[in-house]
Amino acid sequence: MMELIHMTATYSNAMLVAILPHISDFAKKLELPIPQPITAAQVQEFRPSNIKNFIGGGLMLTNGYWFGFNNGCVNGFRSPDNVFYDQDPAANWPKYAYGKDNMTTNDAIALARESLTKLGYEPELLGCDGPPNFFRVAGDTKDGHHVPHCEMRWERSPEPKNAERQASNDVVAVEINMERKTVTGLSISSRKIWKAPPKLDTEPELERDYQKRNKFGSMFIRTNAPATPPK
Repeated sequence: MMELIHMTATYSNAMLVAILPHISDFAKKLELPIPQPITAAQVQEFRPSNIKNFIGGGLMLTNGYWFGFNNGCVNGFRSPDNVFYDQDPAANWPKYAYGKDNMTTNDAIALARESLTKLGYEPELLGCDGPPNFFRVAGDTKDGHHVPHCEMRWERSPEPKNAERQASNDVVAVEINMERKTVTGLSISSRKIWKAPPKLDTEPELERDYQKRNKFGSMFIRTNAPATPPK
C-alpha cells in the first residue's frame, strides 16, 4: 500500500542535495549549456515526491531547464526553447518561427541516438536502433514562417495489451532544434535504466502520523529548497 510522507523543508532539502549530482552528471554528458556542477543556487523550483521510500521529483533551474529524477536516475529533461512544451506558445511563437532546417530527418534521428549513447544507453537496449514509431516536424506557420523543430518517439509496444506488458515497455521521446542541431528534450520510460535510489541522511514522518499530532494541520506543505541547503 502506498503511504504518503509529510513534506518538510528539511526533507525536501535532503532530497535535493541527493539528486543534484545526478542532474549535473546528466547535463554534463549531454553537454547542455549549464554551469557545472549544478548547485542549489541554480534551482528555481523543486517538487519532491511525497511517497514513502520513493526518492524523486522534478526541478526547474533558473535558466529554464527542467529535469525529472525517478527510480535512481534522471529520466528526462526539457530546455527552455522546447517548442513542444511551451506553456504560452502564442506569446513566444516568434522566437521559434523564423528559422531553417540545418539537418535532415535522418540527421535528427542520428543525433537522438547519439544522445542516448552519451548517457550510457545503447540505442538497441531501448529499442531505438530501428525507425521511430512516430516522427513529426513542427512545420510552417500560416504566415509562411518555418519552425525548425522536430519530435520523435520509439515504443516497443505501442499498444500494450495488459499491465505486465505495459510495465516492461520501453518508451523514448526526443525533441530537437533542427536549426541549432541541439536536443531540446529527452525522456525515457524503461525499467532498464533504473538504479538504486540515493541515500538520505534524514527520515521523513508519515503524513498520517503528522495528522495525528496536528489534528488541524494542513495536508501538505509545499516547500522549495533555499539557495543554501544543509551541507
